[in-house]
Amino acid sequence: MSSSPLLLHPACIKTLSAVEAHPERSNQHEFNGVVELKQIFGLAGFSRPAKFSIRGTSISTDADVTWYDARSAHPTRTEHRLYFQTNTVMIHANEGDNIVIGFDRSKNLHIVLIPRGAAGHNPVISGWQTV
Repeated sequence: MSSSPLLLHPACIKTLSAVEAHPERSNQHEFNGVVELKQIFGLAGFSRPAKFSIRGTSISTDADVTWYDARSAHPTRTEHRLYFQTNTVMIHANEGDNIVIGFDRSKNLHIVLIPRGAAGHNPVISGWQTV
């Protein structure tokens, strides 16, 4: 566990719903690409590694993520999503935890899980908010 702060910019945060946190509730393993995620990632799709971690613990892992438009074949609709591979961090995710997504100064993508009760946890962030 690093004692230095992780500075992410641009970044956004939200409180996880049951569908986002529990694979048995949904096989999606993805976050809907709302305005805040589009501001971070743009509209062009990509696949890249991301560093997943749990704040306040030594648990971290690298896993691939894919940003894509699920409606790319539709002439007038878009529906961006951020897909993530199953990994040790997201297995620990629970409804009500916070998730932060953003880039560090070296342009590495980080996805940080903030469990309920951990320092910096906000109990109710109803949608993605820029931080």
